[in-house]
Amino acid sequence: MTVPEQPPPIHRLDRSAVLQATLQAGLIGLPALLIGLLALRQPLLAGAASAAALFAALLFQMGARLPAYALGLLGVSLAGYAFLGKGYAYLGVPPLFIGEVALGLGLIGLVMAWARGARLVHTRGLVLLIALFILIGLGSTLPYVGKYGLNAIRDAAAWYYALFTLIVATLVVHLGRFRQVILRYGRVLPYFLLAAPFGFWITRLFEPSIPTWPISAQAILLVKGGDLAVHLAGVMAFLMLGLHRLAAPEHAQSARPLRRRTEWWWWGLWMISFASLLTGRASLVTVGAALACVLLLRPISRWGRPLFLAASMLLLLVVVDPRIKMSSGRELSLDGLLLNVQSITGDTGVSVVDGTRTWRLDWWRTITRYTVYGDKFWTGKGYGINLANSDGFQVDSEQTLRNPHSIHYSILARSGVPGLVSWIALNLVFAWSLLMAFFRARTAGHLVWANVHLWILAYWVALMTNASFDVFIEGPQGGIWYWSLLGFGIAALELYRRGEKV
Repeated sequence: MTVPEQPPPIHRLDRSAVLQATLQAGLIGLPALLIGLLALRQPLLAGAASAAALFAALLFQMGARLPAYALGLLGVSLAGYAFLGKGYAYLGVPPLFIGEVALGLGLIGLVMAWARGARLVHTRGLVLLIALFILIGLGSTLPYVGKYGLNAIRDAAAWYYALFTLIVATLVVHLGRFRQVILRYGRVLPYFLLAAPFGFWITRLFEPSIPTWPISAQAILLVKGGDLAVHLAGVMAFLMLGLHRLAAPEHAQSARPLRRRTEWWWWGLWMISFASLLTGRASLVTVGAALACVLLLRPISRWGRPLFLAASMLLLLVVVDPRIKMSSGRELSLDGLLLNVQSITGDTGVSVVDGTRTWRLDWWRTITRYTVYGDKFWTGKGYGINLANSDGFQVDSEQTLRNPHSIHYSILARSGVPGLVSWIALNLVFAWSLLMAFFRARTAGHLVWANVHLWILAYWVALMTNASFDVFIEGPQGGIWYWSLLGFGIAALELYRRGEKV
């Protein structure tokens, strides 16, 4: 008996799949139709809309991995600022550069992390101080946007880059990337030491001939001595505290002997880079301040190697006594070094050395008069105005100088005394928290944590020292580094108080 042939089964449509397909088609088709219509009338605006749509599609595709990608992009950008200096800041399409892209992606990642329950419980006080600083800066910016336009937004980077602190602190803790960040810093370190002196001298000697970015038409490489000094100070503290000997668990046995053999080479490369900065007064103070921070707090038995290398470098300078005339009028020599050290505390009688010092002090006194003792006490002059022009201290024929050579006086001039007080309070609480965490970790025998806290503190000292003598935190190459370091320090405080290991 033959079984009758059964009709093929009827597959019912999955309504959820149909709905999802329809939604995807609408999300793709509708923007494409609108961009096509826009292209008929406004081609440039249509191009910008296409780029925005592509960016949105990429974000949609990243999904839950977006916080990790945001943290990764920020890490790449920090390396770019360290290697290329201010040149890396011009990567992008004006007025949207790589720093703003990293900030936007980071904020989206921050919101996603908050939605998943990420919280900074033990460092809530520092977070509130950052929020207060941002609010004061916002109040000093909004009234001037209509008058100064993009200049107000550009100058406001001094306070809105503080959002990087919240991004780094939250994402590093939420994703569990704290140890990984230290390991990757150690891996990049030798490459930075190799590239640092070349980047500095190429900028000094061949700046007009350096290739430019294709759209922004700005030089790809612009390494300033003060910026380089900050990172050399951070590297110095990292090596002195032995953090380069940390290794991933799977490489713990093989990595440590290798790094001990190469450590002397790293210190030699560091000395070569530092020798390039001997003509800069602020650079010497920056490295010296970070060195003093480490030497005052670390055990005396570990001073030997770096002090021996420093003494050897000084002896070599005395014997060789090199003399190289710089374009600024200063001389790279042992006498020039001594003049720079002398000029830190008083006049030297040499106009080339004393000139910039007197110019800074006069400008700072002017700012103090119209804020602390004047009618700008509560508000400052706001973000957007060119302070160099307004205060009568412009020295650039193209009027590119906008801020006094000190972040403290820049904030005082733009946000008044309330802005300066919030700025000082934020930094004092941060530094004090790291110092107390260092002592607690050392007393408890948590030596790795103690060294991490001290490294971050020394890096902060270097950043603050350079920012006190130059326009540094106001720009992306210094500002993003500074606020990201604060975020990493807050992550360290948070994780240590939770009782987690490095």
